Amino acid sequence: MFPLFLVVILCVVGHCTGSERYYNALHFGTSINDYVLFNPDMSAFQESLSVCAWIKRIYTSSSYPTVLNYYHRSYNGEVLITANGHYTYVLSDSDLDNYKSRFTTPTGRWFHLCVTWAKSTTTSKLYLDGVLVGTGSTTSRSLYTGGGLCLGRLHPSWSSSSNYVFGGEVFNLNMFSEVLSDSEIKKAAQEGLCSRSLQDLESRVLKWEYILSRSKSGFVVETETGCGAFLDMQQNLTSLLNETTIRLEKELEVVSETLNDTEHSLNSTLEELSGTQVKLGTTEDTLNSTLKELQTTEELLETEIAQHNETAEELETCSDKLFDTRSKLSAARKFENISRWDVLYTEPYYNRVFTDDLYNQLTTSWTMLRKLVGVNITDGVVSHFQKYHVESMCDVLGELSTGWEMLRQFVGVGMTDGLVDHFIEAHDGSECENNTES
Repeated sequence: MFPLFLVVILCVVGHCTGSERYYNALHFGTSINDYVLFNPDMSAFQESLSVCAWIKRIYTSSSYPTVLNYYHRSYNGEVLITANGHYTYVLSDSDLDNYKSRFTTPTGRWFHLCVTWAKSTTTSKLYLDGVLVGTGSTTSRSLYTGGGLCLGRLHPSWSSSSNYVFGGEVFNLNMFSEVLSDSEIKKAAQEGLCSRSLQDLESRVLKWEYILSRSKSGFVVETETGCGAFLDMQQNLTSLLNETTIRLEKELEVVSETLNDTEHSLNSTLEELSGTQVKLGTTEDTLNSTLKELQTTEELLETEIAQHNETAEELETCSDKLFDTRSKLSAARKFENISRWDVLYTEPYYNRVFTDDLYNQLTTSWTMLRKLVGVNITDGVVSHFQKYHVESMCDVLGELSTGWEMLRQFVGVGMTDGLVDHFIEAHDGSECENNTES
């Protein structure tokens, strides 16, 4: 705040220099002695001109608050511009004055005012805040040169009446050597007090910064408008924006490269996914084929299991039959090497004293077999004797009657292993052979 305050103080006492002064306004007192007077070169404006300025009305007691008067000894009002629209002249023609009742300039705030003229069209125009409010006709002559320009009142050589005292503020008053377009004027007004849209035009011949450097009469002081700080801030923001734009462009390039790399990676991934999808499709077909094969194999297994079960049942049946056969074979093998004397190992005889009763039992049991001579000895026959004649033990018919006769001499003798073994080794088969021969 301190530097800005210092600038304001310096400008008030009339010592602003350099670029700071460009942003200052001129404040005019309410006395007839408060004005700026100088004699510029007006040759550039002989065929056309535009005068634009920002104006603030403060003093309202003056009937014709004169902002600018270009005076020539031949024509007092060669150019005349007032803050309320009264007596607006170009080439001393007062046509624009006829429009003063159609608009009202504000008091206590800034407004934009422009006047244009062209010899070729003999037309003058008045703009208020960028809007055309009046059009007048002029003579076909050129603008006179060699006159004097006065700001803040009528030129002293024309009038000293206090009715023409301005008593307000003016900022950025410039004269252009061409007719500005409607759009140029409208843009400058819409951009506001600190607009610089007209500053770089080559036709800006009489410049505000030059006017500020002219000598001032009475109470005319420069005052800060705030545009310097605003434009500096705007410039800083523009620089920051440019820097940010450059940085963002660089970052955008990096992001763009990253996006390109990512897009490339995504495309590669998509290609891989597409290949994987094809492989998955092939794998799915293979799995479906394998599934069908498994189903077929399952059916075959079920058939084989059924066959296995049937075979198991058959094997079980065969096993039973085999068991029976083995039992029968085992039973048969028991008698394969049996002699007629093995009966003495049975319970009724073995380890017992051989008696007449035992002898008679043996001879009686085998004697009944004589009636079966010529009969086929089958399981049924053997089973019959086992069931009803259990004491009969020998199945060789030729050994039945003669073999037992020699046992009579052993009546009263205990049947021991040694005795039975003697009969088996010494008398096995001899009697049967003799008996068979006889």
